[in-house]
Amino acid sequence: MENANQETDPEKGQTQINPEEQQEPTLDKIKENQSQSQAPFPNQEINPPELNNPNNGELNSQPKLDEANENNINNEHQEENPQEIKEQSQDINNNISQINNMNQMNYQEMQINQQQINEQYMLQYQNQMNQMNNNPQEIPMNNYILNYNQIQGQISPEQMQYQQQMESNENKNIYDYMTNMKLFGISFQNGNCPRLAISSLEKRLDNKIEILELIDNKDLKKVYEQHVGYPCTKVLWSPNKNKNSLLAFSSDSVQIYDYSEEKQVLSYQTRLNNKKSKYSGPLTSFDWNIVNDSILGTASIDNTCTIWDLNKQTIKTQLIAHEKEVFDIQFGPDENIFISGGADGTVRLFDLRALDHSTIIYETKGCINKVAWNLKVPNLIVATGLEKNVIYFFDSRMNYNVSLDELNLHKEPVTGCVWAPDNPSQLCSVSEDCNVIISNIGIEQTQNNNVSYSAPAPINNVDWCKSFPEWIGITFKDRVQLLRK
Repeated sequence: MENANQETDPEKGQTQINPEEQQEPTLDKIKENQSQSQAPFPNQEINPPELNNPNNGELNSQPKLDEANENNINNEHQEENPQEIKEQSQDINNNISQINNMNQMNYQEMQINQQQINEQYMLQYQNQMNQMNNNPQEIPMNNYILNYNQIQGQISPEQMQYQQQMESNENKNIYDYMTNMKLFGISFQNGNCPRLAISSLEKRLDNKIEILELIDNKDLKKVYEQHVGYPCTKVLWSPNKNKNSLLAFSSDSVQIYDYSEEKQVLSYQTRLNNKKSKYSGPLTSFDWNIVNDSILGTASIDNTCTIWDLNKQTIKTQLIAHEKEVFDIQFGPDENIFISGGADGTVRLFDLRALDHSTIIYETKGCINKVAWNLKVPNLIVATGLEKNVIYFFDSRMNYNVSLDELNLHKEPVTGCVWAPDNPSQLCSVSEDCNVIISNIGIEQTQNNNVSYSAPAPINNVDWCKSFPEWIGITFKDRVQLLRK
């Protein structure tokens, strides 16, 4: 784990450790660190101190006599009374026993100290979640009913029958759109109508972006399509309502377009490509700063994260963020804070005001391919592992690599998760098991508060509409579905 005392060299990607931290900690020092430590996140008041390994050699090792003393003792033994020798040996054994007892007490007290800190944060977290769940303004999860007809089988021969079934659905809890390419990216516009962008993921230089609209809550139709070259790893509308017409997508670079609602056309604006830098690997993801929309961050397979200034169309900073490929990046509710997940199995927190170091807030085996920050409760984060069916749920303030929960809701690898824009305790996850699951975080998991919908094929991605939170969008194979919550 890296903390505020460890520094990362952006050029070498190595962590430098202060030599003073390698000394053996004492209980007084630990308590002093606990009172003086500060959190990497602005809202944090107390950051628990990191304890060194209590099982180090200095604590458990027994004092040894040097050779000169041993020779003197041996010579004295030849002249001394055997009774005196026995008493001296007994004294030495007593001293060794006292040292071992003191070391054992120090180790136990350090364990108790760490346990109390973790219990304190867990209690604070439970109280916070209970307050949200007891808020009468929030609609209980039991009231969300998905009465969707489960579709069996593959698309092909039954495709026509399925389309007829969708058209005859009077309740219109689900809308379906089909294209002629494999789909991956999906993003809802923060606008005045349910409008979304989808992107294809074909292994050729002939991909496209399509703009879809829900017309009068009657039909989901395509209003425009834009042909692009490389497959898109992500597509995203600007989070700013005043600039919600801006649409960006990532591939070998980030391209930004402007959508005209009147003309229903995308106009090219700019392309973010760092050709001058020696780090210019393909982009795996990007994110728009929700506080300052002139800031955009990208993640790349060359282990770097790049922060762009869109007003000047220049790079603010580029840093080696992980030891291996960076798979995802997301800004938090603070303009200067962002997190990233990578192939080294870590989730790291960065502050744009102090990029000489980072904080590992979670670490696991394998790869972290998705991170999702709860913007309503800024300390709550979820992450997913590549080819894993587990959702890791943790608190960014704990810094002890402690998972608050590991959600095993799916039977196959999780491919996406997103927090509800109107309820801080709701999380929607999708998986290769074809299931969309909306769960209440912080409440004991039962069948009553987990609702799901089964798609006809493994799901690739998901997004939750911010301006119309009753709609959730998913992509699978060559189709898009809008689900009414």
